Amino acid sequence: MIKEVFRSVGIGCLLAGGILYTVDNLPKTTEASLQQELTATQKELEVIKKELAISQTLTSEGEPNKETASETKPVDQQEPKKEVETTVIKKKIAVQAGSSSADLSGTLERAHLIEDASKFDTYMKENDYAGKIQIGTFELNSDMSFKEMADVLTK
Repeated sequence: MIKEVFRSVGIGCLLAGGILYTVDNLPKTTEASLQQELTATQKELEVIKKELAISQTLTSEGEPNKETASETKPVDQQEPKKEVETTVIKKKIAVQAGSSSADLSGTLERAHLIEDASKFDTYMKENDYAGKIQIGTFELNSDMSFKEMADVLTK
């Protein structure tokens, strides 16, 4: 009987030693390695955000289709304007699903169709157009009033 007790205690000690050895030799995740991983992930996220912003900007400015490619030239290839105030700028604006009035206002400002994105965004919200923006491609020009632009974008 005492023999069995000693045998059990011996096996228990061997098992405990093996478990302690294994746990002690596991690769340790330190705070420094976690911090390096976090920094690398944040850098990747910033790159992806920049790529997404570029993609959305290109998409929201609208790419000319085959029918309008001959009619519309990119902004950098257009002839210089002599009188900015009398020149009417016509653009096709593509509105994507999930675009907010702030996104759309920024797009219109970058396309030089409006002068102040925040004013147009405020107009859209105050006149209940912000929740009615439709998806699609719309032709707008710089001599349209805020109301006319809002009407076109919410039809």
